[in-house]
This record gives sequence, C-alpha cells and structure tokens, in this order.
Amino acid sequence: MVPTMSENVENFPGRSELIELVESLVPSAWLVAADSDAEDELLAHKSAADNPAIVSALGRAGWVAPHFPADAGGRGLSRDDAQAAYRLLDSWEIPRTPRGSGMPLAAPTILEWASDETKQRLLPPLVTGEERWCQLFSEPGAGSDMASLATTAIRDGDEWIVNGQKVWTTYGHESEMAMLIARTDSDAPKHKGITYFGLDMRAEGVEVRSLINIAGQREFNEIFLTDVRVPDLCRIGAVGEGWAAAMTTLGAERHALSGLKKKRRSSDEILGGKALSEVMDRASEAGRPTAIVRQRLAQAFADDWALKQNTRRFRGPQGSLTKIAKAKGNQALQELALDVLGAEAIAWDRDDEEAGEWSEQFLRTRANSIEGGTSEIQRNIVGERVLGLPREPDAFRGAPWRDVPRS
Repeated sequence: MVPTMSENVENFPGRSELIELVESLVPSAWLVAADSDAEDELLAHKSAADNPAIVSALGRAGWVAPHFPADAGGRGLSRDDAQAAYRLLDSWEIPRTPRGSGMPLAAPTILEWASDETKQRLLPPLVTGEERWCQLFSEPGAGSDMASLATTAIRDGDEWIVNGQKVWTTYGHESEMAMLIARTDSDAPKHKGITYFGLDMRAEGVEVRSLINIAGQREFNEIFLTDVRVPDLCRIGAVGEGWAAAMTTLGAERHALSGLKKKRRSSDEILGGKALSEVMDRASEAGRPTAIVRQRLAQAFADDWALKQNTRRFRGPQGSLTKIAKAKGNQALQELALDVLGAEAIAWDRDDEEAGEWSEQFLRTRANSIEGGTSEIQRNIVGERVLGLPREPDAFRGAPWRDVPRS
C-alpha cells in the first residue's frame, strides 16, 4: 500500500474499502504527490484524470454521498462519519462531486422534501453523475420576484402536463434532469400555488435554446416547455408546497456560490475569475508591485480568509451575507487582475489563449452580483429574515395569483 495521508484521518465504517477503491482509481504517484504537497505534480495528475469516471465509481460504491440512505445511492452513514470520509478524499484531492447542480442544490431538496420512493428514483443516478441536473426557476417575467412565475403544471392521472418558459438555465444544454417549480393552483396566493418537480430534460416537448454570455461562453439557456409530461413520482414535496422546497434549494445555492471550496486556478471556480494565487503570481512576474497593488492584494487575502470563516458558520438566510461578500470580493479581485496586466488586458496576441483568458474571466464575473439572486435581493433577505426589519409593502400580498398584475 502506498503511504498516504489517510493514516492521519479518523476512522469510519468502510474506511479500508474506500482506500482500496481510491487506490484502484488513481495512480499511486497521485497519492504520493498529495501527501508530499507536490502541487505541480498533483495538478498534472488531476489534469490528466477522467474526473467523471472517478466520480461515477465513487457514486456507485456510495461514497459520493455516504450519508444518503443505502437504497438512495449512499451508505447510510452518520453525518460525522460521512464528513470523515470526505476529509479522507479531500486530503488526496480526489474529485467527488458530479457535474451540474445535482449534488449542491437538488440533493438537499430531495432529501428534505421527497417521498422515499421518489428519493430512490432520483438520487442514485444523481450521485453517479449519470443524470446531471440544472435549475428551472427563473422566467422572463419572474426573476427577482420568482414567486410570480407563470409556468403551469396540470394534473392528468399519474402525470402532470407542464407548459411555460424558463430562462438563465445554467448548463441546461448538458443536463438530463432539472429542478422545476410550476404553478399548480392559480387561485391560491402566488407563494402557495407552486409545486416542485424533477423534470426529465430529454422528455418530448422540452426545447433548449442557448444564450451566449458577455464573455462569449455558452453557459446558460432559455427553456421552452410544451405539453411536457412529468410523472407524479418525480414530484418533490406536497402539491402546493413547492415554494418552501424551493427555499431549500435557494439556501443551498447561496452557500454554494459563496465559494468555500479550495481554489487553485480559475477553472476550479464556478463563479469564474482568476484565483488570488494566480493574481499574486502575475503581480510578482510583472515586477515589484506598487504599494497600492500590494495593499489591494493584502485586502483580497483578508477578505478571502474572512469569507471562508463566515461561510463555515452561516446557514439559512445568513448565507445571503456570504453570497454578497463573495460576489463583491470576486469582482474586485478581477478588477485588480486587469490592473496588474495593464495594457495586456485589452490587447494580446490572438494565439495567446492564456492572455485572453484573463479578460474573459473578468467579463464572466460581472454576473456574480446577479446570478443566484441579485445582491439587492440578498440584502432584502438579510434585512427581513436576519435583522427582522419590516417587509417592503405589497398591495397584492395574499391575493390569488390570477388577480395579481404581471409585467
């Protein structure tokens, strides 16, 4: 057996089995590099790895989500034992999260709100990455005021027929499943007549149209739903209680977009942008940084440290605080990155892909204060749900949705 950091990680049920599995999935040199902090060598191994295959193997063995029930893709471990397993995998930097929004957003909602039968249908292919998930919440007329959504789901026996349009669906063109909220009762107040579903993006009547962002990336989409049939088995939570389930998803989203994960380089970050270490290295390469640049780098380092500590302790509506801080901090860091580059930020050799990436990443981060709920909406959440300030006036509060004017 290769000497590993696992010897210093606490015990948990199945520990030896997990170690054996990991050693079958990655070369021994990977583990040695992780143990010896050989960062460049470790990055080389990670870059050459088939991450989806590794995650799939871990998922099939129940290690992507060991705290899930055994019949829902997990191993039935306690939260503490699951965290110990994660610490072991993370000590080697083994990829363990399927692509898409399934694990961070859909899974917590399914676990809290779905029936056992629905969990057994939706969770196993989620943890292996066989079914990647996206989010169908926002609509052209229901963005910040998402509860005013107009997509409908009408029951037809053991199925629901869905019609409507969604927008800003990140990686919808790469997803097999979607978190969908739809209106099932137009006579109820807007927050009460919503139901939450898992929708098959491969179903007849689902049309995906790509939207190109400011950085020229194909990242999000608009989705048209025409007489799409969804089995009642894929309903997540009770009929009409979808808004409460959606709050679970949005709370998880705020936490995910706060950026707790270790970030070595821009490609490691869901929000885009160069990592602080990359910006610092570039500043050093450009010559002795000015006092102002050094101060801004020091501020970015301090902000990043504070964000990590707060992200670990904030949950629920308090997550809006770290969501705001992450957006502001990441955007400020990318502005600093371009200042460090100087004229190279606006003109570079067309064949120099690395040079162009700096400006591309800067442009991508302009969305940080919009995606996942705008910073303005997050401040409202902090005011109302954390500080207990009065809600904004709403002349139609409690009125049936069908009677509420829509823009």
